[in-house]
Amino acid sequence: MRDEYDKITPDNFYNTEKDAKLAIAALYYNSITKVGTWSPGLFVQNINSIITLSDISAGDMMMCSYGTNPWEYLRTHQWTESNGYGTQNVFNYYNHISNARIVANQIEQMDISDNLKAALVAEANAVGGWKAAILYDFYGPVPYPTDEILANPAELVYPERPTKEDFVAIIESLFEGKDDLPEADYGPNFGRINSSIANMVLLRLYMNEAARTGDAAFWTKAKECAEKIINSGSHQLMNNYSDVFSVNNTKNKEIIFATPSDYSFNTMMWHAEALPNNFPTPGGGRSNSWGGYKILWSFYDTFDPNDMRLSGIAASYTTPDGVEISRQNPVDNRHGVGDGAIPVKYDLDPNQVSFFQGHDFIVYRYAETLLAMAEILNELETTASVNAPAITQVSKEGTTYNSDGGNTAYSFINAVRVRAGLEPLTNMSKEDLRDAILAERSHELYCEGTRRMDLIRYQRMTNGNGDKKFDDDQDKFLFPIPIGYINEYKGNLTQNPGY
Repeated sequence: MRDEYDKITPDNFYNTEKDAKLAIAALYYNSITKVGTWSPGLFVQNINSIITLSDISAGDMMMCSYGTNPWEYLRTHQWTESNGYGTQNVFNYYNHISNARIVANQIEQMDISDNLKAALVAEANAVGGWKAAILYDFYGPVPYPTDEILANPAELVYPERPTKEDFVAIIESLFEGKDDLPEADYGPNFGRINSSIANMVLLRLYMNEAARTGDAAFWTKAKECAEKIINSGSHQLMNNYSDVFSVNNTKNKEIIFATPSDYSFNTMMWHAEALPNNFPTPGGGRSNSWGGYKILWSFYDTFDPNDMRLSGIAASYTTPDGVEISRQNPVDNRHGVGDGAIPVKYDLDPNQVSFFQGHDFIVYRYAETLLAMAEILNELETTASVNAPAITQVSKEGTTYNSDGGNTAYSFINAVRVRAGLEPLTNMSKEDLRDAILAERSHELYCEGTRRMDLIRYQRMTNGNGDKKFDDDQDKFLFPIPIGYINEYKGNLTQNPGY
């Protein structure tokens, strides 16, 4: 009988620790890593692309100058079940959840040390939980096969969608082993699931569930997640906002998760998408980039002019040919600032190779944890068991501001505000502080993928006409399930309301 070495079977795989680790590594491929350019028609399914999808579909923060269809249709919520304009592609993560669970189940059966097994199973399940949380954010609950169904892939079974409550419980179950995950690693394991990343996923989930259900228990759960991240001692604020996004500071300790950049595989192309083709480069030439992403002027105008975070947004620039481009002289919508300001966000990489810059793509930051804690404490009207960092900063105007390093909602929001050179907040009503936190999140986290979920949580998701109370179609809080999956499930997969 001829031996076959080119096939993976239960007899030749999941036999060694190396097998288990390879199976875990495969779960990251083409979803958390493998970055590419993004367009609604040709979507590379990874965390970085989801960030752009989230902020453009929020409607009030950014847009893309590539053309009206499909970009503006995405921003202004004109998608339908048959014309998704990019909203349909994230649903491909559905299969990734099952893959992660299969890997976890296989590792459970291996004869390896208990500690290693617990850590690897927790990692596999957490990757699946992360995908499930992303799907829930965009589509609501998705079908979730039982272990029995997964064990018999040849038998076609189409499970129905769980309720929202049941699916949240499913996501929580996939993170049950998060205490077995390692602490944050800024060395060789940077970019892999750790306890801080797991708590960030749950933190976002619980905050939005608290707002959706009105159940304060979710705020309490969110508070526990934020406190665990802070208590870990693994993270800290950088002294200056711009330093977080410097190519010289990759893997800095403000980053909770970023997809590591690698020119040969995991390429970072933010500037290729965002910069106009006449934007100056460190070497004195032109960027020759594609002039896509823009910060809407209406959003730009919500910043305090003294906000140091504006350093990452180019409202004006001078081309290598000496043309001064500004809001008063926009020159062009796409390769100028007619559509809006330029979200440079990351500093320019003098060693950039073609369109590939050397920055890691940041997904979760410690600053978001601090702002989340401020929101949680304001909603619960309580204090934290941990303290915010005490920050001192000299403003653009030369005024020295200090945050108190305490454990109140003000302590946490002011740590972020003071770092940006802004005056600390004091003595506001609960409602006014809630609005201030939403504004602070938008200014701190612009172009980092939080705006859509923030507006939904605050019930301010609009049809692209700005930040105001929701007055259009609440069904747009969720994207439509792709028609292909509806047809495949032969009537067992119900479409979201409104489609």
